[in-house]
Amino acid sequence: MQRRIRWRIVTPCLLLLVMVISLFTIFMVNHIRQKELERWQTQLLRIAGLIAADAQEATSNLAGDDLQTLAKSRSQILGLDITFIDPTGKIIGSTIPFEEQSPNPLNMPAVPQAIAEGQGSHIEDDWIAAAVTFQSPNGDLLGVVQLQAPLSYFRLDLSQFIWLAGAFILVGGLGVLLLGYILHDLSREPVETLTIAARQMSMGNFNNLEFPEAPHELSELSQTLQFMAQKLGEQIDALTSEKAKLSAVLNQMADGVLITDADGRVQLLNPTAERLFQIDEKVGLGRSVVEVMRYHQLVDLWREAKKGQRQSMMLEIGPQHLFLQVVAIPLKTALPGSTMLLFQDLTQLRQLETVRRDFISNVSHELRTPLASLKALAETLQEGALDDPPAARRFIIRMETEIDNLTQLVNELLELSRIESGKVPLSFQRVYPCDLLKPAYERMALQAERAELELVLDCPPELPIIFADPDRISQVLINLVHNAIKFTPPEGKITLSAYRDEEYIVLYVRDTGVGIPKKDLTRIFERFYKADQARAGGGTGLGLSIARHMIESHGGYIWVESEEDIGSTFYFTLPIA
Repeated sequence: MQRRIRWRIVTPCLLLLVMVISLFTIFMVNHIRQKELERWQTQLLRIAGLIAADAQEATSNLAGDDLQTLAKSRSQILGLDITFIDPTGKIIGSTIPFEEQSPNPLNMPAVPQAIAEGQGSHIEDDWIAAAVTFQSPNGDLLGVVQLQAPLSYFRLDLSQFIWLAGAFILVGGLGVLLLGYILHDLSREPVETLTIAARQMSMGNFNNLEFPEAPHELSELSQTLQFMAQKLGEQIDALTSEKAKLSAVLNQMADGVLITDADGRVQLLNPTAERLFQIDEKVGLGRSVVEVMRYHQLVDLWREAKKGQRQSMMLEIGPQHLFLQVVAIPLKTALPGSTMLLFQDLTQLRQLETVRRDFISNVSHELRTPLASLKALAETLQEGALDDPPAARRFIIRMETEIDNLTQLVNELLELSRIESGKVPLSFQRVYPCDLLKPAYERMALQAERAELELVLDCPPELPIIFADPDRISQVLINLVHNAIKFTPPEGKITLSAYRDEEYIVLYVRDTGVGIPKKDLTRIFERFYKADQARAGGGTGLGLSIARHMIESHGGYIWVESEEDIGSTFYFTLPIA
């Protein structure tokens, strides 16, 4: 820790020192070299001018070949490559070997500038050139002289300057290190202690922190941090406790809660609200109420609540037809500008109310018909039918039939009540699926024959054994076959069969009857519910409800697939033993 603090102080200073001296050294080296190069460029132009004067005199008094001699003599003295070029571009003297001479001398570096301006110079990466024209006494251009030399010929040796800069860096670095050690030792311990305390506070720990005790220049900062840690710890503990309570309440609430800010952005969404609107909290937070709720009635309710008045409504939403009571409450004091929406799911209560209402209506209907018949028959007997023995006997037989219907209704109600309460004793046995289908087939075969229907038993013998109460399952199968016979026209076909589906055996009864409308498929197993085709067929409407509860008591599941005018198939599963 001490070393880290020390290096945090020393390293920036050391890096700054090295950077400044290095940049200064690079700048000075480049500046000196540039100035030196410019000086040599000027010097070459002067030398080229002197040689051009010699060339002018040689051209006036001597033959052309003497320029070659002049170039060699001056090159030996100066150590430079010298080339003479006439106005037509012909080299008339040069110290450069013939095979290395330029094929177009007028385009040699610095020559075009010299022809245009009287003199010119050019610097490449590794060489420098200078050119000057020479003229006849009457001003005619006689030619151009070019001097060329490698840059290394003029390069300065700046190694001593660089070594001197390196020595400055070394001495300065040692001085910075020494200064860093001195400054660090003066405030090392209190700074380290405060650093550790601040790091602990940033991690959420505000208890049992250590602060410097001895007086020093950071004592006021230490006291302030100590006081701040104490207060923050108390506030965070209180907020954490309140947040935990609120989170527990929101997460366990059966009602949905959604809170928006003044701009309509969702700020809070509890799990129940996530389920109702099928949106994850991470996705919903920060989005608008329109995107999250997706129902204009709810958006309108929220907008009305924003005006400052509590609003409520009943609404049915979603493909599941959820029935909600929604209350929108403006949070004027707690969160000014925010609005809370509460969603109470009343779907189950509504369904129970519908079932209760339908049950009372159906029981009343089923009781009213036989009771009205009995009353009419009794009144007819009282009005004189008793004096007519054949008629009286006929009426008494009809009364017995109505009484039997009432008895069947009461017995089925009692049976359904016992099954729903779990009080029906079940005698589970290991039995083959085919042994469950055969009794129903044998018992209903004659009735199917009378209805001019084909009753088929198609049971694979290799199916595994299941665990069930044979009598109760036979009762379910007989009920399903009886319904199939009732709603299948003559010359139709009814099939009893089974197959394996993973850990279950699926038994089914398939007919080619009138079928069941789609709107009735979801309610066909409710008590007293009858599809439209069954209204005129008699019965109590309790048989399928009893079958459903019986199969569920075996740990299975019953369902139906049907198409109108094609037929229906009732399936139910039983677990393999």
